[in-house]
Parts: sequence; C-alpha cells; structure tokens
Amino acid sequence: MERDTIASALGPYAALPHVALFPFMSKGHINPLLHLACVLHRRRLATFTFFTTPGNSPYVRSALVGVDPVAGGIVELSFPVDNPGIPAGVESTDELPSMSLFLDFVNATKRLRPEFELALGAIRPRPSLLISDGFLGWTVESARDLGIRRLSSYGMGFHTMTVNSLLLITRPHASISSEGSPSKYPASYPLGDFVREQEKFDTQSFGLVMNSFYEMEAAYADHWHRHFTKAWCVGPLLLGLPEERSLRGKCAEWLDARAAEGRPVLYVSFGTQAELPVALVEEVAAGLENSGADFLWVQRRKESSGFAEMAGGRGLVASEWVPQTGVLAHAAVKGFLSHCGWNSVLESVCAGVPILALPLMADQPLNAKFVVEELGIGQRVRTVDGTRRDLVKREDIEEMVRELLAGRRDERRQRGWRSCGSPLEGPWRMAGRRGVRWRRWWEGFLCGGCRGGKGFPTGSRRALRLVV
Repeated sequence: MERDTIASALGPYAALPHVALFPFMSKGHINPLLHLACVLHRRRLATFTFFTTPGNSPYVRSALVGVDPVAGGIVELSFPVDNPGIPAGVESTDELPSMSLFLDFVNATKRLRPEFELALGAIRPRPSLLISDGFLGWTVESARDLGIRRLSSYGMGFHTMTVNSLLLITRPHASISSEGSPSKYPASYPLGDFVREQEKFDTQSFGLVMNSFYEMEAAYADHWHRHFTKAWCVGPLLLGLPEERSLRGKCAEWLDARAAEGRPVLYVSFGTQAELPVALVEEVAAGLENSGADFLWVQRRKESSGFAEMAGGRGLVASEWVPQTGVLAHAAVKGFLSHCGWNSVLESVCAGVPILALPLMADQPLNAKFVVEELGIGQRVRTVDGTRRDLVKREDIEEMVRELLAGRRDERRQRGWRSCGSPLEGPWRMAGRRGVRWRRWWEGFLCGGCRGGKGFPTGSRRALRLVV
C-alpha cells in the first residue's frame, strides 16, 4: 500500500531510482552536487533529495528553481549553534572571518549527524545511493547503518587527489621547511590528521565521483584507479546545465560593447573563499591599470580597494554575483586571471579561455601546476621570491596580462586544448551525445555496478569515461 501511494505521488518519476545528495557547506563543494542534481533531473536518470542548512538553502533553491519539486526535494538540517570558534549564524566556510577556523567548522558539521540520519532514514522512496562530500566522511557510517551505498565527492580533479594522496604516503617533504611546498602533512599536523581521516572513510565507501573527464586527466585517473579507491569521471557537470545561465545586465552590455569594438577583455576573479591580502589586491590593481587592458573584475566586498574609481572606462568592477560560465563564454573574454579553484579551471577549459594562474590556498597551487605544466593552457603569475604564493609585483602582472591578451604562446595553448579531448569540441553541441553515455553508465551502475555484477567494469578505462 505504501509503495502504491509513493508511486502515485511521484507520477512520471515513479520508476526512477532515488539519490540523496549532501555537500560540504562551501560554494566550491555545493556547486558540483547542484550541477549533478540538475543532470539527474534533466536526463530523467533519478529523483533526488538535496541536504543543506537554512543558511545555505536560498542559494541551493535558486540553483534548483527549474526542477520539478516532485522529482527533487530539499531538506534543511539545523546547523548546530554554540560552536567553539565559529561566529553565530555562520553556516558556510565562505562566511568564516578566517580560514584558520576551517577545522573548527568541520567539527561543527559532525553535530549534524543525528538529524541527518533521521532525515535520511525517513526519505521515501528509499534512496538507492548517497553521494556526500568527502569532508563529511562520517556519512558513510550513517549510510551503512541504513543499508544505503555511499559515493564520495570532493569537487577536485584526479591530479590534485593523486598528488595529495602520494604526499601523505611517501612524505618526501617531511624534512624540508619551505613555504613553497604544495602541501604539508607532518605527523602531528591537524589538517593532515583530518585528510587521513577522510581517506579512511573513503575506503569504506563504494568509491568516488569526480567532476572531471578522462581525456583531460587520463594518466592520473589510471594511476588513481590502479592504486586507490574506485572512481568515476562524471564531468564536466557544468555541461549538463541549462543554457539559460547566460549573462545579462550591466556586465553583458559592457562586454558586448568591447566585443563590438574588437577589444579583448581579461576576466578577473579569485573566488569566494580565499582571503586576499590588501597588498596583493593593490599590486594586481596597479598591474591591471598599467597594462592598458580592458578587464572585468568580480570582487568580494572585502577585496575592494577603491579600484573601481581608478579603472575608468577600461575596467568594470562588480561586487555582485555574476554567472561565471556566461562571462567566460562571451566572445570578448580572451583571458582569465584566476585563483584556480577546480570549478573555475573546468569552466575555463570548457570555454577555451586561457588562464593566468594566481593560486592562493587549498588545492589551487596544484590545480595551477596542472593547468600550466601538464595541459599547457595557461601561465603562472610569477611571485616575488619564487616561493610565497601571495606576493606578486605589479610589473609582472602588467607584463603577463599584455602577453596573454596579445595571444603569445597561442600555438602551445592550442596543443593543450587538443590534449584535453572531446569536451572542448563544441561542448554545448555534444551535450546530447554525452547524455546517452551518461544514461548507459548510470543504469548499469544502479542495476549491477554497485553490486559487483553486470555494468561497467570498475577497473577499466570505460568506467572512467563517464561524462555528461
């Protein structure tokens, strides 16, 4: 009787499997799972329940506004209060006054567990799968207790995941003291303990989903699959989004005018997470002003240094949110000065826009290394002493911006684009073909792959080629 009632309520979605999605509370982690939810819905692959908190709910709901509420539900978990070190009302790492509070925030999310388990157990129809963030490793135990399979998602690429894992194992940097090392994992380092804890939880999961595509990271994907947990490429997930995420308003008009005059534009954005030193903002601003280039700089309010007044007619400084995919797809945009967050890297790769890399934290230095040294589709901003990531000279910014927009090194970058593979060959035109591959894998995964029966063999290249 209960099954008939659920089927009746679901209507045309009754035959679809149900998936629970639970991201870590940070935009860089929320966005990939939001994109995955949209893909599941648009391709009629599954219904879903998306877990979030009240403070993050408005952002999640706005992203899922086109989803039929019968097919996609949102569950708000009450974010814990009175968390040591965390200001009241903060429910996302984007809102933390300092990233030094990151581990305190992570510990606060563990207090979501009782309410999450009650909500997960109450979902009808019962989820076939939980896809939760790697930073919420404890959810594997919650899922296991309810008999639900769990996949982990980090919102990173194979390159960064592989290098970080090898650093944890081999620790070649243990006796080196250098601010330029990409990661530091001494035995007593709290962040290292956290990473090791999440890796332990990952080994208890069925595997990982990676927002990447095999052609771009083949060597690292193969290495990961040989030596670590099972993983599947499910990206670039942004290609499964509706095309109406176009650019509108003042930014669109300004870029249209530049395109009409044949004036190339540099897009500048350092994401929502990193804390930019005032000295860095000032050096970048002066370098842009001296370069003579047209630019669109999307700033967080605390990054503002009065540069909007200095920019004059050549630059546009925006403090409000703009759709980055729309900016990068605009014909006027010929370069991207970026922090190299993984979502930004994928968006730039899919738009065919070269990157001027200025990484600041977390996975960004390794992403920048991958973009510049492995793919050859960008340049790394030189630092003052060759090691510290946040010290740059305005003269170097000026020179590198001019070089990028002048199209120098284009031949090398074109080789890099070709090496990335098919998602660059008119990505929007190919979305339909990738949808077919997505469906075949997804159906095989739910019907056999998770149970070790039929479905895509998890040790083969075919298992690594899932794209949207």
